[in-house]
Formats: sequence, structure tokens, C-alpha cells
Amino acid sequence: MEFSPSVIGQMLFTGALMGSIYGAVAMGFSLIFGVAKIINFAHAGVVLWVMYGVLVAVRSGVAHPYVAGLVAIPLCYVIGHGVQRTLMARVSAMSDDMQIIYTFGLLLVLTYMAQFFFGPDVHFLPSSGLAVEFGGVVLQVETIIAGALALGSALALHAFLSRTWLGKAIRASADNRRGATLMGLDVVRLSRVAMALSFALAALAGTILVTVTTFYPLRGLELAVLAFVIVVLGGMDNVFASFVAGVLIGMFEALGTLLFSPSIAHMAIYAMIFAVLLVRPQGLFRRRATK
Repeated sequence: MEFSPSVIGQMLFTGALMGSIYGAVAMGFSLIFGVAKIINFAHAGVVLWVMYGVLVAVRSGVAHPYVAGLVAIPLCYVIGHGVQRTLMARVSAMSDDMQIIYTFGLLLVLTYMAQFFFGPDVHFLPSSGLAVEFGGVVLQVETIIAGALALGSALALHAFLSRTWLGKAIRASADNRRGATLMGLDVVRLSRVAMALSFALAALAGTILVTVTTFYPLRGLELAVLAFVIVVLGGMDNVFASFVAGVLIGMFEALGTLLFSPSIAHMAIYAMIFAVLLVRPQGLFRRRATK
């Protein structure tokens, strides 16, 4: 293959857009870890079920994918609030290894429930066929919209966490849970809000993923590993850094696929993360620790 500027630009732009979607998946994972200190692998299961929900809505003629997403986001917010009250209420008190076992078990339940109800087949939504071309780079409209929604959600979440009272309270709880309690903040309520927001982000990620990629029940396991890798690379307690790390992963994956093959690209991603963590075990975007 000839590595012309247009080909390289095509891969970089496509990789950045797909990476932004990966980042959208990882942001909810990072948010709930930062506030409730829960390593929630089940987050990917929520993304998977939203993808199936949107698929059913579209194929049954009920709604357009984005309209279905507008319904799924507030619905998942409410569900997330309830999940934090019930299934996740005592998880934060568990040890890290027990958290992983518990939430990974929930992910397996969600994955195999999806396989039971929808079968093991690969599903996808048909493309509109519309594309935008500039400078020899051709991008599908669905991919551009998905990347724009992912970026918009990242900026909106960053603004919410940095500029609103509730967002600052959530950050304070994430930085120092005991100090936040002593200052009069209701850290239990803030954990519920954070879980609800993470479910809403999962709904958004599932909605935009279903428009640009194929999926199947085991896709949830793949997304869980990918989200965990992105969050570790960006920094476990930095939500916006997870988005940036997702974009970097997407671009690195695209270039690796162009130069070598998809399997080698995936192997190179994990090798790169291993090398980065040897030098910066706290991740690429370190936040100041609060004792």
C-alpha cells in the first residue's frame, strides 16, 4: 500500500474519531472510579445493552438511533441511581480484588443475558452511505456525528465538573472522601449521582457505537478491557484524560493497522501501555494527590 498523505490523513482522522468514541466509553468508567472508588467492569455491559436496545428500536421502526438514544440517556440515568442504591451500595467497602470479581461477574451476567435473548450473531445498523470528503480524506457522516457527540459529551462533562457546584462537590468527594464528609458533603448521594451519570454516559456511548460498528454479546467484554486500558493510561481519577487517552489509542490503533495488521496493532497498544506505565505508573495525565 502506498503511504500517501491522504491515506495517512484518512487513518489518523478515522482513528481519532473512533478513539473519541472509545474515550466516551471510558469516561463513565473513570467517573465512577474517581468518586465511588469502584472498578466497575459492568459499565461495559450497560453500553452493550443500550446498543441492543437501539438496534431493537430501529429494526422495529419505533425510532431513529439518535432518538432512541435521547430516550436511553435519561432512562439509564434513573437506572444508574437505583443500581447504586442496591447492587453497588456495599461495593465501595470491598477490597479492590473483590470489587473486580463482583463487577466482572455482573458484566458476565449482562453479556450472557444478551447472548440468550439476541443470540451470538453479529449485528449492525445499515449506513446512510453519506460521506464528507476534504483533502483526499473521506469520512462517513455517522462517524463524524459520533465523534462530535463524543467530544461534546467530554467537554460538557468537563465543564460540569469544573464549573458547577454539584460538579465541584463530586470532584471534592473523588479527591478526598473523608475531607468531603467533614466539610458536610453527602458523599453517599454524590456517589449515586456519579453512578447515574456514568450510566447516562454508557447510554450515549452505546448509541453512537451502534451507528458506526458491528457488535455481538462478547463485545461487552472487549469494551470492558478497552475502557480499563484507556482509564489506566490516562490516569484512574481523571475523567477528561480518559477521553484524550481514548483518542490517542484510536490513532495509534489506526496507524498500526495501516503499517502492519489489526492484530499487531492491538498487541502494540498493550505494549505501549506497558512501557508508559513503567515510566509513569500513575498514567499520562497525573492529578495532584490529596491526602
